[in-house]
Amino acid sequence: MLAYLRENTGNWIIKIFLGIIVIVFVFLGVGSLGSKTDDTVASIDGEPISIKEFQQSYNQIVEQLKSQFGRNLDPDILKALNVEQQALNAVIDSKLLLKTAEELGIEVSKEELQESLLSFNAFHVDGQFNLDLYRTVLRRNGMTPETFERDQAQNLKIDKVRQMVTSSINVSELEARDWYLHQHTKIAVDYLKFDPRSYIDIEPDDAAISAFFEENKDRYKSEPKIKAVYLKFDPRDHLDKAVVSDEDIFFYFEENPERFETAEKVEARHILIKLDETASEAEDADAFKRAREVYEKAAAGEDFATLAQTYSEGPTKENGGYLGTFEQQSMVKPFGDKAFSMEAGEISEPVRTQFGWHVIKVESKTAATRKTFEQVKDRIKEELALQEMQNMAYSQADEAFELVIDGDDLEQVSRVIDKPLVVTQPFSGRGEGLDLDDPAGFAKAAFALEMNDISDVIQLGDAYLLINVVEKIEPADQPLAVVKERVAADLKRQMQKDRAKKEAGAVAEKIESVESIQTLAQLFNLELKTTKAFVRNDFIEDVGSSPDFIAAAFSLNESNPLHPDLIETDSGIFIIGLNRIELPQESEITAGLKEIKQEITWRKQTQYFQEWLAQLKAQHEIVYDPDMVNL
Repeated sequence: MLAYLRENTGNWIIKIFLGIIVIVFVFLGVGSLGSKTDDTVASIDGEPISIKEFQQSYNQIVEQLKSQFGRNLDPDILKALNVEQQALNAVIDSKLLLKTAEELGIEVSKEELQESLLSFNAFHVDGQFNLDLYRTVLRRNGMTPETFERDQAQNLKIDKVRQMVTSSINVSELEARDWYLHQHTKIAVDYLKFDPRSYIDIEPDDAAISAFFEENKDRYKSEPKIKAVYLKFDPRDHLDKAVVSDEDIFFYFEENPERFETAEKVEARHILIKLDETASEAEDADAFKRAREVYEKAAAGEDFATLAQTYSEGPTKENGGYLGTFEQQSMVKPFGDKAFSMEAGEISEPVRTQFGWHVIKVESKTAATRKTFEQVKDRIKEELALQEMQNMAYSQADEAFELVIDGDDLEQVSRVIDKPLVVTQPFSGRGEGLDLDDPAGFAKAAFALEMNDISDVIQLGDAYLLINVVEKIEPADQPLAVVKERVAADLKRQMQKDRAKKEAGAVAEKIESVESIQTLAQLFNLELKTTKAFVRNDFIEDVGSSPDFIAAAFSLNESNPLHPDLIETDSGIFIIGLNRIELPQESEITAGLKEIKQEITWRKQTQYFQEWLAQLKAQHEIVYDPDMVNL
């Protein structure tokens, strides 16, 4: 396919498609796969799974991850998520499920396939399926209607198998209620905190620092370093080769109207009467009454900015409630919907959002606009030229990598493609010692390689690189004088933590002899604090994100109000006692019960299906080459 793309780089659609897949192949381990002579990555009962099938599965997963991580997606994330294993598993699962569908006689009718195709919004114009758009979208993505419809029919078969396997899995109303209570019950605790950082009088002496250093020498070795050589493929090398036609520019303008539109905007002020989302009906009614009184004053002609300074409880109070100019989607939905339904000078009745009750005044409105082709054509031409240069650079890097796959080292590749091989100085894992635009990114990629390994095509900034590690410099012992400041800081933190634990332990010894944490605080003259009510996955102010703290808190109840053990978190050592438990209101549970049942049903069905699929795999001989995929 890459050969086809290179032969057709003058074609506008191919240019855009190539731009889309560049990032995918940058991350894909094409090199190790390409060296496999029999084109097989695994087999099921002797039937091969080809490298092409694996690559297609890998690309699909990477595309999904790109939508989540954007430009933050890098090889480390892909490795951490074990995307190679996910890709191979997806192919294996698909083949086994299609085989099961065949054994069960499951078919997809023409009508079912047609209904599925008609449901894709990507093929719609004004809410209706458009055949020309369908063909165009597929063509841009290197597909034909025949291959897409075949794949879609296979997906529908797999869906039918899944539905058959999971159709008996249901969730009762009682189970849904229990789950909602578990997820939405809040708890607040009273706590005593022993913060290691508060022991500022601790300062280790030279003898202690020296002893600590001797006991922990391995922690203070020099950083490992490496040397590497690399080839760089820079889009700017193709500056005089990028050609963009007027047809290309106009096509892009027509296909991307949203890029050249300016959304409608509103300039507004507001007065906020704050209210917690979990406020009671009485609190809500009181807040609404206050907001209504402010609205009536504004509607009667009193100055809105002065009213905001007097009554608003929001952060814009001192600025007369001024919010500036904004687009509708930048505000929470109830506020945005109301503000954009009003005319300039109009004042709204109170509007409820998650923050409380708002009274809104629209100062002015700016209509949506769209720039003309003439206004943006030069900008489009520049962007398309940059994209074409990017594609050319990647294509050149890919061609060089194919030589690596064929067995050439980077020095040989350098001579073949007439591009200089750059040699680095020794550098650390943070990139210190590198004279590059992104030293940290280069170091991150290089340190992931084994000695003498050549990387896949790696993107750093706009350029593409092939990196070869040629020398590794192992960590070495360092004298105390070089690292003394670091050793002293580490020892001080350790001594502070030990002091906190010791003092907390002395208090904890009395837990069994007192009835409440309040008594414990009075006994030792300690400050007792109370958390806000939190659910099981909350970040807790003054505590942080601590599963241990949350688990301990939710183990408390009226008959067991004081936790018997110390709780250690990143922010300190804690002793906790029950303050209150807040159950969700019955109206909340009832309102969301249908959605809750659907969510739990989906989870249970997914778990059951995965267990069934594991049993299905165990019935077949699945073989893969560990040199091909790092499972």
